[in-house]
Amino acid sequence: MSAGSSSSPFRPFGWLGAVRVRAAVVSVLIVGVAYVLSASGVILLLRNSLYQSATNTAKAEAEAISFLITNRGHVPTPLPISTEEMAAQVISTNGDVMRSSRDIAGQPAMADLSPGPGKFATSTGVVLRVRRFTHVRLDLDNRFVVAAVGLKGPGSAHAVLVAYSLGAADHAIGLVELSLGIALPVLALLVGALVWVLTGWALRPVEAIRAEVAELSATDFHRRVPEPAVNDEIGRLARTMNAMLKRLEASNDRQRQLVADVSHELRNPLAALQAQLEVAAAHPGTASQSMLEGSVVEVNRMSQLVEDLLTLARLDEGMLRLRPSDVDLDELVIFQADRLRAQGKVEVSVKGVSAARVRGDEAQLARVVANLSDNAQRYARHRVEFATVPMGDFYHLMVTDDGPGVPWFERERIFERFVRLDTARAHEGTGAGLGLAIVREIVTAHGGEVWVEDAQPGARMVVRLPSAGQIGPQGPAPSRPRAEPRVDESVSYGAAHLADSESSG
Repeated sequence: MSAGSSSSPFRPFGWLGAVRVRAAVVSVLIVGVAYVLSASGVILLLRNSLYQSATNTAKAEAEAISFLITNRGHVPTPLPISTEEMAAQVISTNGDVMRSSRDIAGQPAMADLSPGPGKFATSTGVVLRVRRFTHVRLDLDNRFVVAAVGLKGPGSAHAVLVAYSLGAADHAIGLVELSLGIALPVLALLVGALVWVLTGWALRPVEAIRAEVAELSATDFHRRVPEPAVNDEIGRLARTMNAMLKRLEASNDRQRQLVADVSHELRNPLAALQAQLEVAAAHPGTASQSMLEGSVVEVNRMSQLVEDLLTLARLDEGMLRLRPSDVDLDELVIFQADRLRAQGKVEVSVKGVSAARVRGDEAQLARVVANLSDNAQRYARHRVEFATVPMGDFYHLMVTDDGPGVPWFERERIFERFVRLDTARAHEGTGAGLGLAIVREIVTAHGGEVWVEDAQPGARMVVRLPSAGQIGPQGPAPSRPRAEPRVDESVSYGAAHLADSESSG
């Protein structure tokens, strides 16, 4: 069993949590509830309307019979009715049936309704409380609405009762209820199927992204997932995935390049060391002091390269924690200037150095100054100058050489790792090309900037660091954001320094 399957055990009903299933179920529930509420409202309105219509018909028929009796002066026998769905009676004030329609001849009073002359009464209202009069025997059914109107007949008061069948209304309501009941599951299935299909269609870009990512391997980071044209959640997901793949591709390329560069850098000193050791082993009695010194040089070179790589790795991973304190930057500069003077290769000037207290890690800042000093000495023809200048809440450290300078289009690239310029600037390119990369990483971790200016002739490395009054960083930032470049008098800003420097600081 794979690691993925062991961490995600099989769940028999795990499919119930799928997006399409949940979307379909929720849609069916919402539509079902809305449908039931709407259907209930329709049935209620239909019942009220039909029952009110039946009541109005019964009232109209009762008025017609009472008008007939009043005009003729007597009660006709049998009482005339306009449809077979009706029944009519004339009752006295004591409830005796005086006349009735032919279909209920001989039946007792249909209801206990005796309104005064000219008054109307119905059996328990119109719609919701229609009585069932079982003693009214008609051929249709036994559900009726009964309306009564009082009248003043010859010699006494009477009431005309008219019953109207609710069978047709109940039948229509039953058909509507049956139709709506059948339509509910059909509608639910249609909505569920439609939502299932539409959700699947909407998630097709996600499936395409998943399929593309599933096929990726360590050598396929150049591939990209398809990006929908619409700027919705899926489109943003695709663009985020592609941005991540681009970062992974760049990281993978850097790793491959690092392996190649390190292999190349270690090959020459290892080969030289191997040759010297083989000579010493073949001729143990003839090993000269120069051979031993050459071996020591090669070992030191490899040690320096390994140390620089370890420093960059720690900076990349945020493992090289800075210990910020108030540091006298001018003292670090004077120390490195004295070191260069002692070597006697170039003339050194510190006329521009003034008191400069910055906030940072003293050991790492010393390494920055040492790398810049060695870099300037390597490319200087005759002279190296140091200066520290206050600039508001920052101090600028400037290290200037009178060498060939750095072309404007290379001033950003020289801070990359293992970079050597194909110009006169690289005529003594004996380093590994990591010194300036370390400078940029350390300066950025301190919240500063580093860039290159044209010294005419030569190049001027400028480091900007926060003064001691400013709050310095507690360690290297995880993402190490670059400061926004600004326009300087003579260069594009924000790029940095010479091709290589192998100083350890």
